[in-house]
Amino acid sequence: MRNSVVAILVLVCGVFADPQGNVTIFGDLTVSGALRTTSIRSMSVRVDGSISVTHALTAESLTANKAILTTLEAVAISSPTGVLHVAGELSLGDVSVNGTVSATSFIQQDVRQWALAAHDDFEGEVKGWNTDKTNSCDGVDHHIGGHCNEVDKEVKKVFTGLAEHKFLRLQARFHFLDSWEGEQAFAKLGDRVVWTDTNDVRGMHPNSLNICGGDHPDLKMSVPIDVTIPHTGDSVSVSFGSTLDEHPCNESFGVDDVMISLR
Repeated sequence: MRNSVVAILVLVCGVFADPQGNVTIFGDLTVSGALRTTSIRSMSVRVDGSISVTHALTAESLTANKAILTTLEAVAISSPTGVLHVAGELSLGDVSVNGTVSATSFIQQDVRQWALAAHDDFEGEVKGWNTDKTNSCDGVDHHIGGHCNEVDKEVKKVFTGLAEHKFLRLQARFHFLDSWEGEQAFAKLGDRVVWTDTNDVRGMHPNSLNICGGDHPDLKMSVPIDVTIPHTGDSVSVSFGSTLDEHPCNESFGVDDVMISLR
């Protein structure tokens, strides 16, 4: 009986209840089961399991192994592992990052920015293209196709696994190599021609700059391609080609830095 009386006295001394139904605890409170309340105000709250807040949670510091939030407003967000995963939209003011920021897309001034989905620079193994033949003008920067490489008029690849989007952007660099004589170059998305250009080196001064391939001047090198089309599918076929009709050791083309971006 004495032990029960002591426990009741300790509880009465540590808890103050006002007529509104609020409870003030001077000290620590340990709950082994569930605690349901409309609000909690405390210098610190530690939850070993999970906590569910219907409306808002305000704190100077919040530490959690996993948090599912509709809206999060914070001065700083950090992770002990150095990796922070956010599923959904994240609105930020000034951002300072020591590592890498990865996101499906970014919205800047209410405009969704392009998200790079693929980039083939042909510096390593060539994957997915209908040819693996590459070349280089300086021995360092490589391109697909190029001088003396048979590519059957076109180089092509199907890019798959594209995320949800409404627009697709194709960027690349096109090299017109050697003795072009008015032939055309083109780029296609699917069966649709989305870019064309032409080149003609006839009549060029014999001392004109020759920077790649055979003994002919190179009038157009690294010509930029930048095309945007409406697109929603999860794959796209990309191809580059020309109407050249001579041996690739006499006239050829190369393509570099093929990039697919989504928005």
